[in-house]
Amino acid sequence: MNILALSDRMVPYVYSPSVKETFKDVGLIVGCGDVPGGYLEYVVSQFSAPLIYVPGNHDSDDFGVPGGTPVDGAVIRIAGLTVAGLGGSRRYKKDGRHQYSEWQMHVRALSLLPRLLLRRMAGRQGLDLLVTHAPPLGIHDAADLTHRGFLAFRRLLWILRPRLMLHGHVHIVPNLDRRESSLYGVRILNVYPAQNVQLAERP
Repeated sequence: MNILALSDRMVPYVYSPSVKETFKDVGLIVGCGDVPGGYLEYVVSQFSAPLIYVPGNHDSDDFGVPGGTPVDGAVIRIAGLTVAGLGGSRRYKKDGRHQYSEWQMHVRALSLLPRLLLRRMAGRQGLDLLVTHAPPLGIHDAADLTHRGFLAFRRLLWILRPRLMLHGHVHIVPNLDRRESSLYGVRILNVYPAQNVQLAERP
């Protein structure tokens, strides 16, 4: 499946009539936070594909995208995939939106486990895709508090072993900064600002 994933920036070659020529056969659109709702709505209008999204630390409290499905703190089935999502970043100011302490994110991550473990006990397929705004601690993150990753995500990856994790939040310089890593056999990708991601169908 082709996944069009976006985060943290409006990209001219995506917000254009030629977007369908640039990204072909898109089966799922993923917003990893801090992407304007109107921009995501435009992208959805260009493809016959569903949109899922999580909020970033700069998104409003009531952030929503018409025609899209929020997955923040949720586990859903969509486009043949089992998906879980956790939006937000580290708390770096008192009144910040969608910002969490490490402990708060651990609580949010733990809330996903019963639904996913019940699926596993019922003999269903495991988690295909984990969508977050921030990265895991020590992977694609930065030293400053704002862009530091979450240990909670590392522990979630160890327990659930999704096939793919997509995140944004950390701005990278193409061809200089690392975009893709692996942890516990999980492929982890920083999608900033937009990436066409392949996720093979299950056998």
